[in-house]
Amino acid sequence: MKLGEPVIRVLAGILGLALVMTLARPGGSATAAARPGGSATRGADVLVEAEGFKDPGGWVVDQQFMDLMGSPYLLAHGMGKPVAPARTEVAFPEAGTYHLWVRTKDWVPPHHPGTFKVVVDGVPAANIFGNQGTGWLWQKGGTFEIRGKKATVELVDLTGFEGRCDALYFTTDASAVPPSEPGPAMDKWRHKLLGLPETPPSAGEFDVVIVGGGIAGTAAAVTAARLGCTVALIQDRPVLGGNNSPEIRVHTGGLGGPVVNEVNGNYGNRPQDSNWLKEPSPATVAAEHRQKVVDAEKNIKQFLGWHAYAAATKEKRIASVDARNISTNEERRFAAPIFIDCTGDGSVAAWAGCEFRMGREAQTEYNESLAPESRDKMTLGTSLLWGSMEGERETTFPVLPWAAEVSKDLAATSGDWTWETGHSMDTITDAEEIRDHMFRAIYGSFSTAKNGKDKEKNAKRDLLWMGYVGGKRESRRIIGDYVLTQNDILECKQFPDGVAIGSWSIDLHYPKGYDFRTYAQFTKTKPYPIPFRCLYSKDMENLMLAGRDISETHAALGSTRVMNTGGQMGVATGAAALLCKKFSTTPRGVYEKHLQALLDIVKGEGEYKNALGSEDTAKLSPFVRVGAATGLTIGKVEKSGNRCSGSNPLAEVPEAYVGLPCATLERGSYAVAAPGYVLEVDRPVTVYLAVHDRGKPKLAEGWEKTDQHIRWKGGANTYADTVYQKKFAAGKIEIPGHDGTDGHNFGLPNMAIIGDKDAKVKPATP
Repeated sequence: MKLGEPVIRVLAGILGLALVMTLARPGGSATAAARPGGSATRGADVLVEAEGFKDPGGWVVDQQFMDLMGSPYLLAHGMGKPVAPARTEVAFPEAGTYHLWVRTKDWVPPHHPGTFKVVVDGVPAANIFGNQGTGWLWQKGGTFEIRGKKATVELVDLTGFEGRCDALYFTTDASAVPPSEPGPAMDKWRHKLLGLPETPPSAGEFDVVIVGGGIAGTAAAVTAARLGCTVALIQDRPVLGGNNSPEIRVHTGGLGGPVVNEVNGNYGNRPQDSNWLKEPSPATVAAEHRQKVVDAEKNIKQFLGWHAYAAATKEKRIASVDARNISTNEERRFAAPIFIDCTGDGSVAAWAGCEFRMGREAQTEYNESLAPESRDKMTLGTSLLWGSMEGERETTFPVLPWAAEVSKDLAATSGDWTWETGHSMDTITDAEEIRDHMFRAIYGSFSTAKNGKDKEKNAKRDLLWMGYVGGKRESRRIIGDYVLTQNDILECKQFPDGVAIGSWSIDLHYPKGYDFRTYAQFTKTKPYPIPFRCLYSKDMENLMLAGRDISETHAALGSTRVMNTGGQMGVATGAAALLCKKFSTTPRGVYEKHLQALLDIVKGEGEYKNALGSEDTAKLSPFVRVGAATGLTIGKVEKSGNRCSGSNPLAEVPEAYVGLPCATLERGSYAVAAPGYVLEVDRPVTVYLAVHDRGKPKLAEGWEKTDQHIRWKGGANTYADTVYQKKFAAGKIEIPGHDGTDGHNFGLPNMAIIGDKDAKVKPATP
């Protein structure tokens, strides 16, 4: 097994999902930072990183706040039930009396909901931990007599309510005090005790380094790899998928082409139905599929469970990115000609000093009606999904005053995306506080459901699954050569460098009733192009962006932030990485001199028709195209014919239409809006348009609704089209696309019937 190529084991249990990474050590030999237990010794000092415990038991590694508090840590995510102890064996340089310090946090002072014990060779520490002070701190743990050179250390959770342990420090020096504040001093101290070099060793040579393994980063990696680039994919969790991963479980949305659909396996776009909590959940199945897709790409070297934390620059270029393993603390330096920031937070760009925005623009900046009158810091919030199940026996759940302070009088037994908070906070610097606020809201609401007026109704109900990794919607937006706006979206502004298609409504969330509940304000859109100029930084010549950190306003982000759309941005940046390599240029250079080649790749045309390994590129592409390549067929209406080109048998057709010329399109992916097309006729005609009723589609002005219907078969079911009519002069006829959707399935392409059996009909270009 190569460094950075983890083995992932999916363990089903009461916590829903545990992801454990086994990492081979460089050269096959142990290093100080990778000893059993993750401990390292220098003199009579021993630092034990909790995230490196050999057996984490029921504790989980939480890396989300490393940039804030300095390290990953172990979290006792027990949903109110104490988790199994974490155990490891620690090597000591000598026997003797050791003073213990434990870095921990009382996350709801002064209530102390998350406490734990430390046990060394069966002897518990004199103190309980997680019950002192405010914020992360080193708590004294008394002394231990270490009689040999090895000792077993255990973390024993006492409550199941999110106790947390960062590290344990053993020292024979009674006057030694570990550094209290995260920053350079603490980093230097940790490096010394763990035996880490000051300069991280090289991770290898790559054509492109991608930071962030969500849908955008995964699609970028697969695209670049299939086009021949060597790729380093850095993901700070042990599983790919970002917000669609089994750790967060948000369904995807928006339009994606063949690579995005392959990465998702058509699992991710399902709404949160009654099965999303159960194992295997749709998100779990999607993650397993996604991992197989990435594993099959030999040009991708995966660094799962590696957190990027710094970037070095030189002459307006990123020279390297440093990353740390979230379990072993090993560090590596990643260098490449091209970097793609898919972190969501725009972290790489921020470290490199790129200009970015957070919060909402004022109305006057871009003349956006959805913007506030004055600029402010409000963002979309962070969600934790959760749910419960009814069992056969009655269960209890404690009354929690510390949680009720947040949940107030609300009683609930599950929570979807509307459980969201952090709108008026900084979603980066306040990230742990935001996540913890959601913990309190969930625990308090469930406690009220179990102990309040509906306690008999919920007597047999127990918590089943609850996320601990925050599903974040918004933070930094990196400024590129173009800033996408609300008006660009609503006016469907056409860009010569459109490399992805947005389709989601402008979906902006605001608090409602409680500070952890929201409602969505939807502004409908039609499919619109997203320009490549939004997908690279104006400041760093070799940095591209994909996902929710692209160059746009807050209002525009309300539409583009969904995952399939972000995935298609990833495809565009992965394609651009190839062109940067091929022509020794920059992303801006690709826009200025090689734009057509980029468009050919992302649209699956020309010499790149099958470059991404799919024969279905044309029919699955989200781009509206015309001609035979889209499966456009000119024929005649037959009672035994098909509703689409080669599929969906007709079940009922008005007699008046039989024998008339007609145009049909291939069905394509249900997850992609059906494109429009253009015909040419040799005489004035009336066109009868069969429009699938799905999603209550609205046609442009001029199309008149009739009382006629066409019915067709889709599997065992029969579906209906409403027929509309419109008169055209000889020449070109524009047939609109069908973007109606019932939430996750788009309607069939529109079928055009020409009301003159002698008319000559052929495909045309716009």
